[in-house]
Formats: sequence, structure tokens, C-alpha cells
Amino acid sequence: MKENILLLLDIYGELLPKSQQTALDLRYNSDLSLGEIAEEMGGISRQSVNDFLKKGKSKLIEFENVLGNAARFCKISEELRAMNEEINASPNSEHTKRIKRSVNKIQNALNN
Repeated sequence: MKENILLLLDIYGELLPKSQQTALDLRYNSDLSLGEIAEEMGGISRQSVNDFLKKGKSKLIEFENVLGNAARFCKISEELRAMNEEINASPNSEHTKRIKRSVNKIQNALNN
């Protein structure tokens, strides 16, 4: 679940209100507790942090249900991984080397 939220946060985080984005970032990227997040966010209550987290996660899931970008990203990443495995099975041909360079460019573009 944490990996899913991290991916959704990377893709859709900028669409969230700053309070939800900050709370989710501190929770999932920095692994802070509710109390630590509350302190980092200026001394708000833990209940407020919990509300930001719940609403933020709900919004991220809603964005994904409508747009599907994370699912597409995962599918493309999996296909590229499979292609790399096939390429590595016969790595010495010139054709294979050109394909590998192309696959690497696509993977780099997806990861940046």
C-alpha cells in the first residue's frame, strides 16, 4: 500500500491542497508519526494531520481512478523490464544493443 501511495503522490501530488500534499509527503517519504507531522506543520493537531492524510489518500485514489496514469506507468515499466530480460538473453548482436539503448532511454524518461 505504501508503494502505491508513493507512486500516486509522485504523479498527482501537485494537484492536492498544500496541507494534504505536505502531510502525505512527511508520512510516506519521511516516515514520520502523526505527532511529528503535526509538529512539522506548525503545531496543528494530530486529528488534523489524520484528516489531511485520509482526504489526501482519497483524492489520490480518485485521480487515479479517473486518469489511470499510475496503472499505465506500471504497465509500461513491466513491459520494459520484460524487454530487458529478453535483450539480456542475447546481448552481443548489434541489433540487440540498439534496442537496449532505446529501452534504456524510455526507462530513463519514465523515471525522471
